[in-house]
Amino acid sequence: MKLITCASYYGTGSSAITNLIDECDNVHDMGDYEFRFVQDPDGICDLEYNLVLNNHRHNSGYAIKRYEKNVKYLSGGRFIKKYNRFFGAAWKRLSNEYIKKLIAVEYKGTWHQELRDRGKLKYFIERFVNKIAHILFRVNNERAITLFNKSNTNYATYPRDMFYTATREYIDALFSIANTDNKEFVMADQLVPPTNTKHYLKFFNDLKVVCVDRDPRDLFLLEKEVWHGTVVPQNVDEFCIWYSTTRAHRQYEQDDESRIMRIRFEDMIFNYEDMVANILNFVGIDEQHHIKAKTYFNPEVSIKNTQLYKRMDKHAKDISIIEDRLHDYLYPFPV
Repeated sequence: MKLITCASYYGTGSSAITNLIDECDNVHDMGDYEFRFVQDPDGICDLEYNLVLNNHRHNSGYAIKRYEKNVKYLSGGRFIKKYNRFFGAAWKRLSNEYIKKLIAVEYKGTWHQELRDRGKLKYFIERFVNKIAHILFRVNNERAITLFNKSNTNYATYPRDMFYTATREYIDALFSIANTDNKEFVMADQLVPPTNTKHYLKFFNDLKVVCVDRDPRDLFLLEKEVWHGTVVPQNVDEFCIWYSTTRAHRQYEQDDESRIMRIRFEDMIFNYEDMVANILNFVGIDEQHHIKAKTYFNPEVSIKNTQLYKRMDKHAKDISIIEDRLHDYLYPFPV
């Protein structure tokens, strides 16, 4: 089983890749649901930092607890299934097995961060009582009195290579269960970010990543006039800063080009045939499996979401600013 994913800077058209790959008959497509448990805060990348890159007596166990909470949240509930919809009970089971492998020792204890997480009132009460005991009764340790139950404290440590092996086995096991029709490829959206992408490859045995970007003029207008979202700044000055800084990493990062491919959304439309051939070749899918061409991604439909600035004259001033400040990111649309 080989994993394919797409990465987006938000609204840059990565669904074009999801839809294209879904047109192949040897792919199990998991739809447009975003599987972000590797890259999001309290995800696997945070575990790596706290257990491998900066193993710390408190932070390692705390990171484990944060991941446990994240697993519970991502499971979903009665009305919103989240990951249970794709992995069933295996999501919690495999995640708990993975977590247990990472724990070196578990005992009853606490520290100030865990107490603070219980709420400001409990934190204040316990610290106040300890302060009074220290002053009036000469208790040497200002944290000697514990008013609230101690929780399980984990010290998690893992040899570097074994952490990555366990992580890759965990991720493979999850998507093997999701791959109910036992296809050669599994397409899962947003497994990794478009930034520092190479770093995330170590968590996967076999992953190909297609990162998609889009002309800033269209992104600005789509957010402002169509999506009305909360991610992209709608003030043009703020937008230009946001757009350029979120792409600044490309000036110094080096991709593993055998596993990471960067494309422009517009090329999927104006250079469709060549792009389809290049993408399928990159991920390792023979073109004979592309049996539903233009069924889910049709460039003749998606072209309507390009060159919006030509149809929205009221934003001409803003577009002029974008063209000046983000000149290097503009797509050379055909005349």
